[in-house]
Amino acid sequence: MTSGALEAPSRPAAGLGSPAARRELRRAIKYGVVGVSNVTLDFAIYALLIALGVWYPLAKTVSLVIATANGYTFNRIWTFRAGTHRNDVLVRYVTVQAFCLATNLVLLALLIEWAGLGKITAQAVVLPVIALASFLAQRLWTFGPLVDGHSGVAS
Repeated sequence: MTSGALEAPSRPAAGLGSPAARRELRRAIKYGVVGVSNVTLDFAIYALLIALGVWYPLAKTVSLVIATANGYTFNRIWTFRAGTHRNDVLVRYVTVQAFCLATNLVLLALLIEWAGLGKITAQAVVLPVIALASFLAQRLWTFGPLVDGHSGVAS
């Protein structure tokens, strides 16, 4: 003798094989592809500018601005399917990138000026830390509301 009012509705567990988990895995893979292309673009431009004698903070800033434009476009359109351009999303994206640039420059200065690493080696050391921080912030803050269904944009 059970009452329907006391029983919890039967729902499948949201495990690794769930549609939501598979969708998130696809997003993570796409973000990784865009990220690798951005890191490659960013690093190549940074290395080229360093080879041309550009001061490393300026070289890093220029390389990141170019990579940011590329990353915003491809992550918005392909990775997160966040719809058309929105100024509020762009502002969040640029805010994350600016924070990552500032952190990157501080870490570069520490590794180059204090630890004595080469400019290219220092960037290679800093890169994984910045990439992880950027992914987490972009996924959770910049695009999170759009891909989690809070804006009406299909995921």
